[in-house]
Amino acid sequence: MTKTKSLHHIIDTRLAGLKLNDDLASRIFSPSCQARGIKRPLAAAAALCLCLTLSVPVMAATVPAFNRLLSVLSPELAQLLQPVALVSESNGIKMEVVAAMNDDDTAVAYLTMQDLSGDRIKGSIDLYHYSISEGSMFTHEMIAYDEKTKTATIRLLANGGSKLNGEKITLRIDSFLSDKQVFKEVATGIEPVNIPPAPLTIPLDMNDVGGGGGELFQQLRAQGTVQVLPPEALNAPLPGIDFADISNVGIIEGRLHVQIKWTGNGVDDHGYVYLEDGAGRIIHPSNFSFGRDAAGKAGYGREYEEFILDVDPGRLAQYKLKGYFVTNGGYVEGKWQTTFKIEAVKPSRQVDCHIETGSMIISRVSISPLGLTLRGSSPAPASETLEVSVALLDGSVLNFNHTTSFNDNGTIIKKYMPDLPLDVERVSQASINGQVVKFSH
Repeated sequence: MTKTKSLHHIIDTRLAGLKLNDDLASRIFSPSCQARGIKRPLAAAAALCLCLTLSVPVMAATVPAFNRLLSVLSPELAQLLQPVALVSESNGIKMEVVAAMNDDDTAVAYLTMQDLSGDRIKGSIDLYHYSISEGSMFTHEMIAYDEKTKTATIRLLANGGSKLNGEKITLRIDSFLSDKQVFKEVATGIEPVNIPPAPLTIPLDMNDVGGGGGELFQQLRAQGTVQVLPPEALNAPLPGIDFADISNVGIIEGRLHVQIKWTGNGVDDHGYVYLEDGAGRIIHPSNFSFGRDAAGKAGYGREYEEFILDVDPGRLAQYKLKGYFVTNGGYVEGKWQTTFKIEAVKPSRQVDCHIETGSMIISRVSISPLGLTLRGSSPAPASETLEVSVALLDGSVLNFNHTTSFNDNGTIIKKYMPDLPLDVERVSQASINGQVVKFSH
């Protein structure tokens, strides 16, 4: 059988097994992690009713969508994908799950979002409320956009790949953002060396924060109560930014605090401040969000963001305070949902090793069609960007443009993924910060 006939046979076989059944209409949504943590709760019973009445997925005769995805793959790589071809339409926008697959630690779904009645995607899309049942720690990115058909192609990732193997999962989207505007390297106009110790602080119960992250977040949360800057003591505008101000700055307990007030109406206005020295080295912040009640007491909310930069105040003269901010011009709600089975790709190839970086001791490197995975421990957590690539048998080198990192019961897992599936048999070796790991053939 030729490769072309084999591919057609695979597609026909997969599609023949996909049938609409009562489970699609009766499934109760499983609790799931949200795309961006605690600041994006999913709707409850009312949303369930709307979804079942307005947007029940139907089996789509849309093999061309799968073929378009395959058109950029070699036949060998195409055979790794599981065709899905399920459509859900809501609010004049069609979502189609085109294909899916998983490996030992990651599940991936390729889907498209097409605006049938307007121009609400506009070349950019950021899923807002979304989930995959049984999965966790979701992330996604748009990998292609067709202006003529107003169709965005999205790759959605979820951790927990092995436990999803052969299981029926539900992919659900309740809203998305579009028309993204990104402001990079924003000069704040504030010289860090001139920032004095904070003369006043107010207490904040870390059980009341609206979200947070960074290396210090868990340590601060364990303290129970932390001291933050009094809001709106400065109110310094940010150049070119109309949705955020610097509401206060100061040094608390030997760390630089910079407080941002979100002043715009965007659903997901966000960003951060950071320190950069003359050589381009960056100190990233830890952060948490909070609000104020009618009496002015700090408590739950997202109106303010406190950024904490762990740097010796005596070294602040070496740095500039800069910012990175994002806003979106469009917010679209709907009820898009499909249910399908996901199946594993070829087994990964693994090599045990011992590679030490500044923040990680790598003990195993594995390669699968979804990308390269590093497993190890982190004795001294620190911000670090690893230089990772793979060499193919023909001598070409592939770099990765997407990375996820998570902690699985003490094991640090970093996954590096290309835009499209990787042909494992063509990979000869991997390079991590210049240290080579060879794969046998």
